Amino acid sequence: DFAQPLDDHDVVYDVGCGDGRVLIQMASRSVPFITDSGGTASYCCNDETNNNSTTSSSSQQSSPTNHYCKQFIGIEISPERVEEARSNIRHAKDMNQIPSHVSIEIICANALDTDVIDYSRATVIFLYLVPRGLRLIKPIVWPKEDEPDSSKDDDDDSQTSVPSELRECQTGNKKCRRVITYMSPFEDEEYVRKELCHVDHQVGAAWPVYLYHIKK
Repeated sequence: DFAQPLDDHDVVYDVGCGDGRVLIQMASRSVPFITDSGGTASYCCNDETNNNSTTSSSSQQSSPTNHYCKQFIGIEISPERVEEARSNIRHAKDMNQIPSHVSIEIICANALDTDVIDYSRATVIFLYLVPRGLRLIKPIVWPKEDEPDSSKDDDDDSQTSVPSELRECQTGNKKCRRVITYMSPFEDEEYVRKELCHVDHQVGAAWPVYLYHIKK
């Protein structure tokens, strides 16, 4: 829900996807993109999370929100974990947990290898990395403002449900990139939101999740 609103032009990357659980969870909430007879469509958005705060912190978990994103890419360096993720995704599809219109690709590669991984497609990036890993990958996922981006402008027909802090980051029809880090923040960068995430396997524990908006 941190990355909302997600539309059918978004591409979500999970760097260090492990067994694919984050991808499966996000993909399971995808619904088909449908336009009405006039060719217009509305994008879902959880208004409860739109608090325009750049330093908010909360231990409350909002209810899951459906979205229109249909493209997900996981990056994992371990061949064993890649096979585990692919197996889990196949099982989730067999159990109809992942809708048929959704595509999930798992790439076995070092996340820093830009000859193999095309990050220009990414509109949302989830990072579960230690501080050193964030420092290494930052130049790749966080392009400097004076550097041209090779990705194409998205054709977004609706702006009404876009949170104001995300709208301010947009240039024309091109959304800013949303980067989410778990546990560790980017050093010397201001985040848009911070929340505490409870995990089922650690009763009483809550770990920080940070959201950043990056102009592309």
